Amino acid sequence: MKLIIGNWCFSPKILTSLIALVLICLFVYLGLWQLDRAEQKKILYAEFQNRQSSEAMDLNLEKNHKLNKEAVIWRKTEAKGKFLDQYQILLDNQVEDTHAGYFVYTPFKLDRSNNIVLVNRGWLLADADRTVAPDLVLTDSIVKIIGVLKEAPNTGLLLQETPPEKMEENIYRVQRISLEEIEDLTKEKLLPYIIRLEPESEHGYTRNWRLPGSGENKNYGYAFQWFTFAVVLLIIYLVLNIKKIQGKTNE
Repeated sequence: MKLIIGNWCFSPKILTSLIALVLICLFVYLGLWQLDRAEQKKILYAEFQNRQSSEAMDLNLEKNHKLNKEAVIWRKTEAKGKFLDQYQILLDNQVEDTHAGYFVYTPFKLDRSNNIVLVNRGWLLADADRTVAPDLVLTDSIVKIIGVLKEAPNTGLLLQETPPEKMEENIYRVQRISLEEIEDLTKEKLLPYIIRLEPESEHGYTRNWRLPGSGENKNYGYAFQWFTFAVVLLIIYLVLNIKKIQGKTNE
């Protein structure tokens, strides 16, 4: 392939042209994909803000248990019931201000209902001796809690499948939160989401929750990066394949 324009000759090789075309198309595709991800995050964040500003949902109302999980995630909620203190679940390897500790999860039985929801009560410092269980606050009365409905976290360092480790009679250490595993442990059916206890609610531990940002700026940055790669590759391709014809003069 050869194209002559004035004193310049464009003569790329077929193989290098195919490679350049594939890479440029790939970079453009990745840039467009990042733009699409940014738009999705903006929509999700707008939904998050809308749900955070809405009135708190009463989880004791039976009709609210029938709502689709995706429809209630990030909704503020109030619930009245009793913690099942015989099952204290410690999510291992959680760091707060450079200190190692646990997130403390406790099943919560809703008042006048058979429904049970898992509650993240906050962070607690771990003892330097891994065999020593932390001191936990036990509440054997009916209480009211305030929190946010969330999906069960996918955090936790899991090197291999391990069952809950029994530290004391009512304390179990886990490497991840699996509602199915906790149901097997407690022999109770759990609602398909958790409550993350708000800082103003009692019956919890350290709760320096980080609210999610929309995060679209990171995707815009990645998109700019991929588009830049495409432009740079195109420039390199043209520079390497456009040459001035020596000895030719314009008449």
